[in-house]
Amino acid sequence: MSKVAIITGVRRIGFYIAQFLIGQGYNLAVLYKDSSDRVGDLQTYAERLRKKILPFKVDLSNPETYRWIPKAVFDTFGRIDLLLNIASPFGKKSLEETSEGDLRFYFSTIVEAVFILSKESAKYMFLNGIIPKGRIINFGDWATVVGNPYKSFVPYLIAKGGLDTLTKVLAVELAPDILVNEIALGPVLPPMLENREKTDHWLDYISTKTLLKRPVAIEDILSAVDFLLKAKTLTGEVIILDSGQRFVGKGYT
Repeated sequence: MSKVAIITGVRRIGFYIAQFLIGQGYNLAVLYKDSSDRVGDLQTYAERLRKKILPFKVDLSNPETYRWIPKAVFDTFGRIDLLLNIASPFGKKSLEETSEGDLRFYFSTIVEAVFILSKESAKYMFLNGIIPKGRIINFGDWATVVGNPYKSFVPYLIAKGGLDTLTKVLAVELAPDILVNEIALGPVLPPMLENREKTDHWLDYISTKTLLKRPVAIEDILSAVDFLLKAKTLTGEVIILDSGQRFVGKGYT
């Protein structure tokens, strides 16, 4: 029986990870909001490899749109092996600009959604007759992991800091059966701000804000995912892929 993964967010980085997982023989449940074109591309790719895509259009700020999905995935495929929490809003807001509603929105989509999907998916991972029984991989931000938050992304960074803690809490609570780890990223692609890629000065930004003077390679992210899929005795860990940004300075301005 093919392994089954649930993945949130396939618009950008998640698209390449989803392709990788299909190539590794996984059937996928894909949670998306606006990227129906990317989902269609994945379905075409999966069909060529005789794999299946189960798409769900969701709003991660509203648990009622996704809380039931792990059960639906299990009912369809008969198992859940992997949960990848990639989807995340990203917006520039200073402390003065941040409202309580902004804070609730980022917390609900980044922390609460991961909590609910992890808790519900774990119920079915526990049924697997292998060790480990399942894996959860969260995607964080280098800045909160190393304790060097950059300016004017207040609600986003507060929520990502909560995700770092949630990763460790889930690792403890779900041990020894389910492994929970995090990949914390630096600059990979030009940031999405106001629904568009901010390509202005992107190359200058990379050359001045990263030690290696180049963005994080998609291939390196896939290698990290592959490692976490194969590791059997690693949990509660954070792998930082930031092209050395933490040694140079701050993040997006």
